[in-house]
Amino acid sequence: MNQDHEVLLIGGMGFVGRKLQDSLLDAGYIIHILDRMVSWPERKDGVDFYEAASCSDSFLKGLLQRCSTVFYLASGSVPTTTLRQPSQEGNLNVLPFLRYLNLFQDYNHIHLIYFSSGGTIYGNPSTNPVKEICSPAPISYHGAGKAAMEAFLWACSSQCENRITILRPSNLYGPQQPYIQGFGIIRSILEKLRKDDGIEIWGDGEVIRDYLYIDDLVHACMACMQFSNQQNKIRVYNVSSGQRLSINQLCDEVEKVTRRRLKKIYFPGRPIDVKSVVLDNSKIKKELGWLPDVGINEGLRRTWDWIRGLTLTE
Repeated sequence: MNQDHEVLLIGGMGFVGRKLQDSLLDAGYIIHILDRMVSWPERKDGVDFYEAASCSDSFLKGLLQRCSTVFYLASGSVPTTTLRQPSQEGNLNVLPFLRYLNLFQDYNHIHLIYFSSGGTIYGNPSTNPVKEICSPAPISYHGAGKAAMEAFLWACSSQCENRITILRPSNLYGPQQPYIQGFGIIRSILEKLRKDDGIEIWGDGEVIRDYLYIDDLVHACMACMQFSNQQNKIRVYNVSSGQRLSINQLCDEVEKVTRRRLKKIYFPGRPIDVKSVVLDNSKIKKELGWLPDVGINEGLRRTWDWIRGLTLTE
């Protein structure tokens, strides 16, 4: 058994997990996927799948003994899911996470890489780009759940010897991203465009974000695995393109790439929507040597090429 070559992905059948699997396999890792899915894709060499609901604690302990790295990718909500329902955020995300943390803290050899959210955890920061030292100030219960789980990880790091890395990605997009109502603005815009539907924009369209291509995030994940500095048991990194765009500017870029006109429909703004957040990515650049490689124009082109190949029922 070689722990250095076995990796556990909790929530590994989502958008990030599926893309991360390919890079891990190419690097020679054995992958264990834990997810709530009942039907699984075709089996492939080097990957084992487990249904989360049927896994006992003793089974999970056996997995943890075998793995050197655990990616915690699971999320049962998006910001709109738990609007005005803080207890639902706890049930869907915080409590399941704490179940795994109970087990994880007993295995000091494990490096835990936790996926937080750069788009929701900072709320409306007073300065942009926002650095990791800025205190979390979420304005949605989804963001509050992420902040709570980060706080538990800080407490864990003070009591245990494990290495912990917290990644705060900006708004992700790219080929193979599933369409989820109310989540993933680039995927949503392109989905509406291919069906010739109207694009719903909440507010005046001047909300500012940055957008990160999925391959760049995967490269950041692989860089985190290689980093072996033992001086800081816990590290936090923004992962972003650093390119700020309003939703109106994003729509302009989409129209340039697709050469099609969007049907924009504006609605009153919502209290859960952050007005402006752009992530400062200088820390991960300096410490891990990571750089975003795919700009918004190229990323949109690749994503649109993929979406155009889908059938309207997909």
